Amino acid sequence: MRIDPHHIPEPVLELCRILSARGFRSWIVGGCIRDLLMGRAVSDWDLATSALPHEVQRVFPRTFPTGIEHGTITVLHRGERYEVTTLRGDGTYSDGRRPDRVELGVSIEEDLARRDFTVNAIAFDPITEEAVDPWGGILDLGARRIRAVRDPRERFAEDGLRVLRAARFAATLEFELDEATRAAIRGSLETFRKVAPERVHEEWRKAFEKSAEPSRAFRIMRETGILDVTLPALGALDAARFEATMARIDRTPRTHALRLAALLLDVVSVSGWDLALMRAEAHLRPLDLWLRDDMRTANQERRRILHLVEHTRVPIEALARDPALRRWLARVGAADVHDVLTLMRADERDVGALAARVELELARGTPLTVGELPVDGGDVMRALGLPPGRAVGLVLERLLARVHEDPSVAARDALLAAMDAAYREVMGAPA
Repeated sequence: MRIDPHHIPEPVLELCRILSARGFRSWIVGGCIRDLLMGRAVSDWDLATSALPHEVQRVFPRTFPTGIEHGTITVLHRGERYEVTTLRGDGTYSDGRRPDRVELGVSIEEDLARRDFTVNAIAFDPITEEAVDPWGGILDLGARRIRAVRDPRERFAEDGLRVLRAARFAATLEFELDEATRAAIRGSLETFRKVAPERVHEEWRKAFEKSAEPSRAFRIMRETGILDVTLPALGALDAARFEATMARIDRTPRTHALRLAALLLDVVSVSGWDLALMRAEAHLRPLDLWLRDDMRTANQERRRILHLVEHTRVPIEALARDPALRRWLARVGAADVHDVLTLMRADERDVGALAARVELELARGTPLTVGELPVDGGDVMRALGLPPGRAVGLVLERLLARVHEDPSVAARDALLAAMDAAYREVMGAPA
């Protein structure tokens, strides 16, 4: 494998030339070099330099001290932001995330020695066109292997998230996990427990969005005990159900919400996470709490995931009658029904006929919600002489139920004529 400087963007090369002209060395480092060697698209370019942070600030006119305590200065150059970090060595990590102290001004080899995996511990000097690879990262790229730099137990003790990153890289790069690195994970789980939920959630998101087969990550997570920390109910699935879940997430499109919903379809029935169809809210409460507290999922995304899980699990045979289909469509919503059908397909359910019926109903334009009815609360109050109150809404809901049973009564005149009977039904009075 060879690094071709022509594949490095000109603004990045300019940063290195500017530093060189001021007497400092610089290297392109980390994941961008890994991806460059693999022929993958590079989204972020990171630089390491012999210049100290205050020297970087003097060299470049527009900078931000985004991580100056760890040697990192963000440089604004040609409208883009680049992280330029002074070569550093780390001390002990008492909190399992950040070093207690940072030693600036070390060699590039020492800087690479503190990084997590060998494939991320490669540097390239575009001025001299020399690669620095003291830990065999290029060989591991060729072997398609994720291997910790030096002793994996030490690397994992420094940052508990690294055990999860090992699983995630195995999925996103489609590499195998080095056996010594794998073996060190289980003994590092106590450090992993210290990791902030937001960081765990971000690794899951990357696994879902950047992997053709996120199952690679989750199989490692199950085998090494990571799932016992993050989502025990998933790890508790029997082998057949776990593998069915893995196949489902691999067949689901690469979006975080869809793949997380696909992952959780079987989990809701484990460890008391039972889903009662059509009355699922209380039964989804443990899942809601896990998404909120353990994964720090944003409120809107959390509600959407719960919504998809609830309605994807509906048995297709329960929707055989058109009124049942319309009631289900009203609950799912036109905006989400195609994603629900996608999840059903990923679960290898035969949804061809159901999908065709859904499209027919949507094209027909039958009101599915109270807000889509051609009458509103004002019409109800005028027709029945009612004041504002709960009864008005109940009448509208009863009218909607009639429309779901028979769309031919959806015309405004027909609904106005049916209001008195609907009110009597609501109040329990004889017709």
